[in-house]
Amino acid sequence: MKRFGTSASRVALCALAAALAAAGLLTAGLAQASATRYLTFIANSRTLHPSVEIAHLDGSDPRTLGPGMSALLAPSGSLVAANRLLPPQDNTTSELLTYPARGGPARRLYHYDGFLVLAGWSADSKLLLAYGTGNVGAGPLLVINTASGSVTTIARGVIEGASFAPNASDDVVFALAKSLRGSAPINLFISSPLGSSRRQLTSDGHSSYPVWGARSIVFARSRSRGPQEDPINQLWSIAPSGGDARQLTHMSVGPLVGGLVPVAASANGEHVLADFGGTDTSAAWTVTLNGATTVARALNGVRDGDVPDALSRDGATVLITKGFEGTPSSVESIPWAGGKPTVLSAHGANASWNA
Repeated sequence: MKRFGTSASRVALCALAAALAAAGLLTAGLAQASATRYLTFIANSRTLHPSVEIAHLDGSDPRTLGPGMSALLAPSGSLVAANRLLPPQDNTTSELLTYPARGGPARRLYHYDGFLVLAGWSADSKLLLAYGTGNVGAGPLLVINTASGSVTTIARGVIEGASFAPNASDDVVFALAKSLRGSAPINLFISSPLGSSRRQLTSDGHSSYPVWGARSIVFARSRSRGPQEDPINQLWSIAPSGGDARQLTHMSVGPLVGGLVPVAASANGEHVLADFGGTDTSAAWTVTLNGATTVARALNGVRDGDVPDALSRDGATVLITKGFEGTPSSVESIPWAGGKPTVLSAHGANASWNA
């Protein structure tokens, strides 16, 4: 299975927090508006030699940047972060690097004896968030300054998802468990990008895969169904202050599937892209948040094989990888409301963009 608000305050500080948050979002919005728009994807993703490709948003004029098995385009459109597995393949070692979007040599930022997950870019495209799984499933949660090359470890353990705040604070929300044991509690925490001011956000022991949106932090909360079945994941939201936690979805799912995990949110927080996953299953679901009402549906009615990759900032378009678990794959875009897919790359996977 694939993996992937502004700071809210107490009532007494509401006016000040709103002003600061608006300034941060305005800065990020202006940077996004002036960015060069690109699409990235992985070619030869199911071979020993996958490569990072970059193209215009419509998929035209594709170019190879270099080797990599996963990649994330910065909001500014200037850099592409990539994770490259080093040989031998049976002894996983990763290196994290960045490619200039316009082409040129890669810059190596981090070497890790395990598998690295690219979690996201900060709104100003200066910081990169990644975490390692290691040989026992535990590893560091890293904030990397891509200009200076400095690396800060802000947590260590079993990380199940992390996300930057979409404003100038660069705060990080992440899910952390102390061990891989199924009974080990996993909760959400918030930290500064320097690892300071860390605080626990949830205490239920079943919270993971947070996505920090403009309105709130959306995450998956799981409920066990027994030792032989995947737990059921429902989407929840919570304010960054820790208040206003509420359940968003109330799904019934069959065996071998686990429900919804959030992947991305639109700039205004009204649209959330989620992955309906489980054993050999992945499907893109759209979740529309309108006040007290939540509408969740399978994109184009597809229940398997449309892997959700990214969402445009305005929430109007979904980016997917068509194909899953050994089948031929392509990169496609689909309107949020559903409709005819547009093929952007007939032989690509694991896409990202700054649309």
